[in-house]
Amino acid sequence: MTQRKPFATYLIAFCAGASFILGLTFPNSLGAQGGLPEGVARAPFSGGTGLDPLASYSTVLNQLKENSYDELPSDDELTYAAIRGMLKTVDDPYTRFLEPKEYKALADENEGEFVGIGAVLQALPTKEGFVRIDRPLSNTPAERAGIQKGDLITKVDGKGVNGLTVDEVVGMIRGAPDTPVRLTIQRPGKPEPLEMRIIRQRVEVEVVQNIKLQEGNIGYLWLQQFNQRSDEKLGQAITDLKQRGMKGLILDLRGNPGGLLDSAIDIVSRFAPPGSNAVVIVEAGGQQQVKKVNPRKYMRPDFPIVVLVNHGSASASEIVAGALKDYGLATIVGETTFGKGLVQTIFPRPTDGSAVLITTNKYLTSKGRDINRSRARRGGVEPDVHVEITEADYAAAKDTQLDKALQILWQKVGYVKPAPGAATSSTAPANVPRQ
Repeated sequence: MTQRKPFATYLIAFCAGASFILGLTFPNSLGAQGGLPEGVARAPFSGGTGLDPLASYSTVLNQLKENSYDELPSDDELTYAAIRGMLKTVDDPYTRFLEPKEYKALADENEGEFVGIGAVLQALPTKEGFVRIDRPLSNTPAERAGIQKGDLITKVDGKGVNGLTVDEVVGMIRGAPDTPVRLTIQRPGKPEPLEMRIIRQRVEVEVVQNIKLQEGNIGYLWLQQFNQRSDEKLGQAITDLKQRGMKGLILDLRGNPGGLLDSAIDIVSRFAPPGSNAVVIVEAGGQQQVKKVNPRKYMRPDFPIVVLVNHGSASASEIVAGALKDYGLATIVGETTFGKGLVQTIFPRPTDGSAVLITTNKYLTSKGRDINRSRARRGGVEPDVHVEITEADYAAAKDTQLDKALQILWQKVGYVKPAPGAATSSTAPANVPRQ
């Protein structure tokens, strides 16, 4: 178990606009998300105008209840609306309020479970206003229904998604377990739309998926979020692949929206030697706190590594990709990452089970690079080798980013791909997915 601050744990939140897993607490991704804190922060109200916030709210609430002509929402709904309005004035997309059901979903998510259909969406709508499926998760309602990588969601329950944010589309798709949702899907290369009725279910996420050996003994694994199980599962997967003869590793962080800060530090520690920086935390006053790797986690990798990223790789994913790039430990392939360099802390409200997420810190990569996006700059971790997947690639079911990663590693390990039809004496194990 990693050490945590005794007062409130720093969390790398899932970020607004990054790819996310349907059914995760959201607006999974994203509004801001992270893991469970260890304490509740308390701070007195203050104001420069002599206004007493508590008394003012109480007065207006009583006046509204005593004098309103219309029927009013409940006190809880009115209070939640007031909190949201206050947080909105901060002009920070990651500072937000979670109702009790959202906070519970977040807790489940960080333990590796959620209710939904089990599909990862891409960061932003397409130019046509549709939402693209990054990929379905294994053994989920989405996969069983036939959802494929690259599918476009055009309608949810008959309502078009044009003009909606990805967050809003997530809200339409989420729901209670064992209830149906109807998706209208446009599949690249297919002229007619598909109608899919999917039953929402509780999904236990295998946080490390598709563990296999590719041609040339190149190991592959997809880390789909940073939760309490991620580091342990990733360590087991790498150990397994090494025992099976792995000569190079592809770490796929595409569509990974982030998660827990401690998890990101532990995973950097798997690859970076003792003494290396994992991340630099910048506090509100500008003071910097360097987070070092955990030397006990170091796996002494003696094989070349490629990290796959895209626009949906955010937050904790950017810490890992940034550190491995800073130290020259991996080749980064794909697209510029999302660009979220802010840290949220969750402040729970035990009286009603709700919570407030507040941006409390900023982070820099291990060597001090600022990757946070803003109105003035794009931000993100730039890949060493830029590769985009085109509409033609989606229609042909081609993963050009993965293909490039394989080519890079084949060259590094000295593997020559046999010509089509040529005999081969390769003894590489079959590409059998592992649990």
